[in-house]
Order: sequence, then C-alpha cells, then structure tokens
Amino acid sequence: MTLYDYHNLKESFDTDKLLAILMDPSEGPPPYTELNYRRNEVIMEEGSSNRYFYVVRKGMVAMSKGTARDDSILTFCGPNDILGFLSVLENAVSPVAYTSISEVTLLQFERQYVIDKITFGQESFWYAYFFYLNFTHPILVRESLSNLPSDKKILAGLVIVAERFGRAEPDGSYLIPYYFTQKVIGKYLNLARAYVATNLRKLEQDGHISLSPKPWKIYDMVAAKEMLGMKYTDLYSLTTED
Repeated sequence: MTLYDYHNLKESFDTDKLLAILMDPSEGPPPYTELNYRRNEVIMEEGSSNRYFYVVRKGMVAMSKGTARDDSILTFCGPNDILGFLSVLENAVSPVAYTSISEVTLLQFERQYVIDKITFGQESFWYAYFFYLNFTHPILVRESLSNLPSDKKILAGLVIVAERFGRAEPDGSYLIPYYFTQKVIGKYLNLARAYVATNLRKLEQDGHISLSPKPWKIYDMVAAKEMLGMKYTDLYSLTTED
C-alpha cells in the first residue's frame, strides 16, 4: 500500500482532513462564514473573479458552463465537495458557474487563508491532486454518455446521480433525490425537457424505473449498469481490479 493508491490518498487528503486544518482553533477562531442558499440561486458566476473557497455542507449544487445555446451542467457537487477550486489562485476567474438546485449550506473561506493553511511542502500538491481528480472524473464520465441513444443516455444519467447522491435500498433499487428534475437532467445531458419526459415514460414502461410516487427509483442498479455497459461511475472503482 502506497500513497499513490487512491484509497490511501483519500484517507490522507480528503475534504474532512482539509476541513480539520482550516477549522483548527489553535491560532484563534477559524475565519469562515456559513452561507445558505435557496433553490436555483447563483453561487458563483462564470467569468467572475473569486476571492473565496467553499465547502458544501448540505444540499446540491450544479456546476455549469455557458454554451452557444444554453448553460450545460457539467457535474453536480454535494456534501463535502469543493467549490472554487479552479479559481482559488490570485487573479484567477471562475471558468464555470455554480447554482444551487436544492437548499444549500456552504462554508466560505477567504482564498488567502486557504492558501496559507495548505501551502506547506509536498502536502499542498497532494491536496491539489486529490481535488483535481474528484473534479475532473465526473465530467469525463458525463462525456462518455454523449453517443448513447437518448433513452439509454437518460438511464445512464440517472444511474450516475443515483449511485453518487441517491439512496440504496435493500432490494437493489436506488432512490433518486427529488431535486434531479426533468429540467436538471436535460441540462446535464444536453437534451430538451420534453425529450427527457418522453424517454422517462418509456423507461418506466419498459420496467427500468418508477416515476410515481416520488422519489424516482431505478429498480435494479446492477442490471441497469450491465445493460448500459457502464463499468464504473465513481473514481474509486477505477483503482480496483476486476
């Protein structure tokens, strides 16, 4: 077992470890602000300068990028995820936007405070590398869906959000949080809302999902992933042998 194993990297440099450093009271009360957002509020605009580093404590945030037609959701950030990682350096602007899709609670730290706390030799590199992996991997997984037929693309999108943020049931089904609506799924998969609605009904008729009563449910996660040929949806599964 080495530091270069993802599991060991996560044990040593995940958000909990970073928060323990940022919240260390040995030099006085840690300078942070707790912020609350209602659903559909903008947290950070694309192209804006950013003096802050955020940690999600509760709720769900969409990270999006403007396109010629509309904003496209690249990935989602939930509890313990980091916002502002790409623009934490001085004079950097945010290449993405962050918007709450549920009620959200964030911890906000001044950029310079975070830099001062984690810039101590080799460990600063490993924190940056760990957050880079967790930032980029979900975006690459989303891009892997681009050539799927629409119904399979929607099912694959539901698999990703259910496995990452949903609730596993004893019977092998997964419940999808209510804030992953038709509109949100459409922006995530670059599909019109009406098209999403049509294909959700088809998936329900084919016995893959349940739409009513809410929350939406994937009946058999293992079967759905096998049908779609999805070998992984999370970063840790990439580091394990079959």
